[in-house]
Amino acid sequence: MNTNLGFCLALHRAHASLQLKLDDELGIYHGISFNDFALLNLLAQADGGRVSIPARVRPMGQPPSAVLRQLILLEKIGLVVREGANGDRQAVLRPAGRALVNAARETAESICTEAVESIAPAAVEMVSAALVTLACTPNLELS
Repeated sequence: MNTNLGFCLALHRAHASLQLKLDDELGIYHGISFNDFALLNLLAQADGGRVSIPARVRPMGQPPSAVLRQLILLEKIGLVVREGANGDRQAVLRPAGRALVNAARETAESICTEAVESIAPAAVEMVSAALVTLACTPNLELS
């Protein structure tokens, strides 16, 4: 098997395993999925807890319609609010959303720590750098 294909398949397996574990634990303890956590975390780290919705689509790795559906559900349960006109729609983190993501972050950090504790710290740093580079490569831009 091609080494590059093998790497991508291993990356997919690792992502799938981690996502399942995070979905399970975040669902049990906080009532959200890992995708919900990732979106809430993006909002929590944004200036003022506010981001342009179109700007969030690519980092979420989902089609715009899926991100919008996710935001609508998070809005219905009081964690975010959508503001602005269609051309400049923004998602804003509400106080309940900030409290939830802060609590859920502890759970996610614990799971991620357990997941990588058997890997040498230098290897984690090297792989992290490689994954950041991979995520930003122009070869993965959609046409």
